[in-house]
Parts: sequence; C-alpha cells; structure tokens
Amino acid sequence: MIRKTKVKAKRKKSGEKIFHFSLLISHLSRNAGITFVSVLIAFFILAVGIVTILKVYPAMDNLSGRAKNYVSLSMIADRVFTVIEKVYGDAEGPSVPSFITGVDGEFPRYVYSVWIEEEKEGLYRADMEITFMKEGKSESEYFQESFRRK
Repeated sequence: MIRKTKVKAKRKKSGEKIFHFSLLISHLSRNAGITFVSVLIAFFILAVGIVTILKVYPAMDNLSGRAKNYVSLSMIADRVFTVIEKVYGDAEGPSVPSFITGVDGEFPRYVYSVWIEEEKEGLYRADMEITFMKEGKSESEYFQESFRRK
C-alpha cells in the first residue's frame, strides 16, 4: 500500500513558500528501502554491460594487433627507403644494385627484400616486400617508392 503524504508549506511575508524539511525527510525515510526488483534490475543492467564488454574485447584486441603490425611494417619500409636514398641517391656514390635484402635490427622477425629498377635516366623505382611470421604462417606486405640520383 502506498501512502500519500502532503508536504506542508508555509508562506513568508513576501509570498514565497518554505518547505518543512523535517516532513520531507520523514516522508523519504518511510519509503527509502531498496526493493528486490530494483536489485534484480541493477544486476541485469550490470550483466548486460559486462557481457557486451567481453564480446567486444577480442575484436578490439585483434584490431590493435593489426594496427601495431602495420605501424612496424611502415617504420621498417620508411627506414630502408631512407637508407637507400641516402646511399644510392648521390650521383657520385656507389652504383645502384638491382636487389637488396636484409633484416631490420629493431624488428628481427621482419625480413625485407628490395628490387630496384631504373625507370628513366637517374630515376629509380624501389619495390619492397617485407615478410614476417604471423600465427605460424608467412605473410607479406608490399611498399613502393621512387628516388632520383642527384
């Protein structure tokens, strides 16, 4: 049974209402208990949130791993292309080889192979393949860049 309690208000001389907080507190203390249904609803909402997080976590972990791998590959490619351009980009430097292979010191699991081809006089195209092992199988990513001998 729900009881309705009226909160009485007095008026000040200016016409504003003033509530008696003692009546309000006594009204709240009578109906302030937590019901079993409200506890069940709270646990249901908590369980739905936890299940949702547990379902989303593996997908987030997979995307994070792929992003980390791609960043590593891009760093290796950028580093190798920078060295190639620095060493072979000078016209007075050594002649440009047609093939280079190696392993990056910071990322030893990644092996790169670079094929260099002269497109026009003094303009070279470098095609790079970076191979790595992922979950027991070999995977590759490809990068391309051009440089000019100056």
